[in-house]
Amino acid sequence: MRKRWLSKIVATLCIGSLLAGCGTGATAQKSVKIGAIFPLTGGSAYEGQSFKNAIELARDEINANGGVNGVKLDIIFQDDKSKPAEGVSAAQKLITQDKVVALLGAFNSSVTLAIEDVSKREKVVQITPGSTADAVTEQGNPYMYRNILPNKVQGKAIADYAVTNLGLHKFAILAENTDYGRSGATVFENEVKAKGGSVIVKEYYNQGDTDFYVQLTKLKNSGAEGTFIAGLITEGAQIVKQARDLGVKTQFLGMGGFTNNKFHELAGGAEEGMIHSSYFEPDAYQYFPDSKSFVEAYKKKYGVDPDMYAAGGYEAVYILAAAMKTGGFDREGIQKGMKQIKDLPGVQGPTTFDDKGQASKHLLFVKWSGGKRVVIGSDVDNAKK
Repeated sequence: MRKRWLSKIVATLCIGSLLAGCGTGATAQKSVKIGAIFPLTGGSAYEGQSFKNAIELARDEINANGGVNGVKLDIIFQDDKSKPAEGVSAAQKLITQDKVVALLGAFNSSVTLAIEDVSKREKVVQITPGSTADAVTEQGNPYMYRNILPNKVQGKAIADYAVTNLGLHKFAILAENTDYGRSGATVFENEVKAKGGSVIVKEYYNQGDTDFYVQLTKLKNSGAEGTFIAGLITEGAQIVKQARDLGVKTQFLGMGGFTNNKFHELAGGAEEGMIHSSYFEPDAYQYFPDSKSFVEAYKKKYGVDPDMYAAGGYEAVYILAAAMKTGGFDREGIQKGMKQIKDLPGVQGPTTFDDKGQASKHLLFVKWSGGKRVVIGSDVDNAKK
């Protein structure tokens, strides 16, 4: 499997000993700077660290094999603290002071959307492996790319699964009051109604909130069969723990924001039985046949399995490397190279971007059981029913 993966990468990127002699030819340039903006502190630091680990792994692999056409990758990280203003400041510094030629990030959709204004103005390619608000690639920014599915796909998919596979029809929604949470809640509600179901409770909360007893008491008294949490693990863990305290009986559902090993630790086991979407699982080789060498390398270096954030970050570096190989190392060349990405092999499956910069991918349905995520199906499996 590892040989097959490496052969695909070498054939596509010309990484390794072949690099200096293939593609657009050798260059005197020794390195190229790429900016990476993710939450490294605060409530989303768990996800931010997964991105950072995997991006550094991809960088090290590429550089150890000679770089891209002989040019080494120099990736500069900045902490956005999950705050749009911090993200904008980081992007401005990276672009104007550090002279990066491309940006990786961010994670929180509101931060990515804020950074987009900067990347578009400065004509710098920005690729997010983690922001799923629909607006990220719907604004016609020719420099914005995303190698993860948007909320309009995953929110719809989990609603379909809940109604069709689980037979649920009455739902509550608890949503983070952000671009990510609001767009996910809207898509889920619309699809539930289209399937003949109803949303009988809808409540919003802010990032950093810790007390959800008021919302959960309303939920408990509503008779909701299923509860969709459009949020992330820090607040989501408190929601399921406090629901357990109140004796709430409901099937918790969510999006990919819960695909992090830390969720079990934070939730203290109260996440048992929750079902949500995921874009990658480390042992699901039947869905991600080219991921085994990445999983093994990540686990060897960091001592834990990679989650979907790690997979997305790792893949994004290789996407930029492929764009540089075909387009060159300046900002304009990278943007041209991104437009030529087609069926690029990757750990999450092949990447091809549409005219809005959105990659087409597949997703899984997973269920928390005994402190682990267990794959229970995929969008492809459901489409066959």
